[in-house]
Amino acid sequence: MRAVLYRELGSIDNLAIEQVPVPDVKPDWLRIKTHAAGLSFSASLYIEGRYQRQLPLPYTPGTEVAGIVDAVGAGVDRVAVGDRVMASVDWGGHGGYCLAHQLCTHKLPKQLPFAEAAMVVNSYATSYAGLVWKGGLVAGEVVLVHSAAGAIGSAAVQIAKALGATVIATAGSAERLVFAKAQGADHVLNYMEDDFAAEVKALTDGRGADLIFDSVGGDVARRSLRCLAIEGRLLTIGYTSGDIPELPSNIFMVKNASLIGLNIGTYLGWSPGGNRDVYARKIFEIHDALRGLYEGGKLHPAVSLYHGLEQFRPAMNDLLNRQVLGKAVIEIGSPEWG
Repeated sequence: MRAVLYRELGSIDNLAIEQVPVPDVKPDWLRIKTHAAGLSFSASLYIEGRYQRQLPLPYTPGTEVAGIVDAVGAGVDRVAVGDRVMASVDWGGHGGYCLAHQLCTHKLPKQLPFAEAAMVVNSYATSYAGLVWKGGLVAGEVVLVHSAAGAIGSAAVQIAKALGATVIATAGSAERLVFAKAQGADHVLNYMEDDFAAEVKALTDGRGADLIFDSVGGDVARRSLRCLAIEGRLLTIGYTSGDIPELPSNIFMVKNASLIGLNIGTYLGWSPGGNRDVYARKIFEIHDALRGLYEGGKLHPAVSLYHGLEQFRPAMNDLLNRQVLGKAVIEIGSPEWG
């Protein structure tokens, strides 16, 4: 099979597309004929050797895939050969076939295309876990979603609206604000140009946001404290700015507010101390909830589609340069039904 391959880490440009063996299945694992694979900022950290999880070389990137089950190992009972599935995989998504643990594999809703499923499996799962489990979102609250034109941000806008929240979304350009508005945001603000904290206070009669969903970090996180409501929650899920902020703990004390972290990789067995066997039930609950929202017409995954493994480098460059709207997905096989 053909696959994107890195024989050394350090730069996105180190990739080659090579013929490699089709991986063998093992107990509790299955093999997927990959039709679509998503890209994320974390992939660049893996490739540059800066991620907390060390990966073996040679290395094929890709942790979010959709396709058709091609083979199953002993003990696999959640899916069968021929099923249309999406999966959070340890690595290897950007190739013709990949391996997935059955606890991280989910059957697709009937009408969900492969490309959109490659967004749902991690991006929507992360947003739902952040908003609902960690953030405790309830209907009627005000949610501020940063970077709302990206994959996780746009998913968060849709989920928060579906759950009855008022959504204020930020993005960094006029085009991206239009996109965020199209995802269902009630209000949109340019965090690069506007004093978004003051605008949020004005939109909420001085109260601020009950829940702030932040994947940017840096100065955006620091400025967000000014518009965090009394007893509000600041949820941090990443640092696409490259700046991990130091936040003053006294602000949280004075506002009786909470700082909450989410690393979805812990639930998927990717992180130090992560154990997919322990947390599998949580992941199943996420996907059950997302299936209900999707089948109810509440979710509309927005993907920027690239065709073929040769597009891995330009797609990653577009992602890192903030040129992607929604989720960057590479179509590897058939776009629909295989």
